[in-house]
Amino acid sequence: MSHRRGNQLPNNIQQLQNLIKRDPESYSDEFMQQYRHYESQISLFNYNPSTQNPSKNLLELIIFLSQVSHCYPDKLSKFPVQLMDVLRHHAPVMAPECRFTFCKALMLLRSKDIVNPIDVLELFFKLLNCHDRLLRKLLYEHIINDIKSVNSKRRNQKVNSSLQNFMYQMLKDSNPKAAKMSLDVMVELYRKQIWNDAKSVNVMVEACLSRTAKVQVAALQFFLGRDASEDDSDDESDKDEEKPTLKSLMMSHKVAKKTRKKTKYLQRALQNLTKQKKKRKPELFNFTAVNLIHDPQGFAERLFHRLTNDSSNQRFEIRLRL
Repeated sequence: MSHRRGNQLPNNIQQLQNLIKRDPESYSDEFMQQYRHYESQISLFNYNPSTQNPSKNLLELIIFLSQVSHCYPDKLSKFPVQLMDVLRHHAPVMAPECRFTFCKALMLLRSKDIVNPIDVLELFFKLLNCHDRLLRKLLYEHIINDIKSVNSKRRNQKVNSSLQNFMYQMLKDSNPKAAKMSLDVMVELYRKQIWNDAKSVNVMVEACLSRTAKVQVAALQFFLGRDASEDDSDDESDKDEEKPTLKSLMMSHKVAKKTRKKTKYLQRALQNLTKQKKKRKPELFNFTAVNLIHDPQGFAERLFHRLTNDSSNQRFEIRLRL
């Protein structure tokens, strides 16, 4: 009996979680005690959601309830809604740790297929506005993996269509980081052959005319058949050009005094050059997305109009891509 009472304490919440997963019915009373504790804690939190020192116990209880949610679906039917409502109304002012925990809990609920993917994913897209790099990275990875999972067995047209309509609005978001990450999600899903239909492509057509430079460049790069990450590697390629070539190595070895040390240096340098040549891949261009544009002539005219009328306000690399 004392052992069972020990499991009711908050500091034994991890042990209680494991026991509930093994036998939910036997530990229903202990679960309800923790759930009532959560309700009191979340009520206090709603009075001051901007606190930068949230209750550690509340965060532990949120993860605990997410872990055992499949054991008590009826009793926890309102739990996902509470989490989403808090994030919708208070996410910008919440402490980073608290916001991260709420999102992590929703991800656990999604992995158990307890919440609707459309509701959660639309909320996560909106949370890309938050000034929290770690959270944005987590959301970006989850959005891609979750959409991939939703379409793993067969294409879920209902979810895809709803999210694509929502993405059209996200690309017009006033926050450039949120708009850019939304576009990155669409490009990555296209590359993974998940959202490679005409509707996705034509949503990205509008991004080519965005007033946000980073969004416009990424969209233009997509239709040029290259990844934006390839541009980021330009500096690395410049550095490679500065490295010694085969001709310069052989010439310096030929005119220099022959020593064992210099011979070993030449051999290592030649091995490195061979490895670099193997790593280099031929530049590939993929123009399949262009074939899915509904009005290619109209799209080209809009790009030309932007180039001729706004050229003075655009950087050279943008005008080059246009």
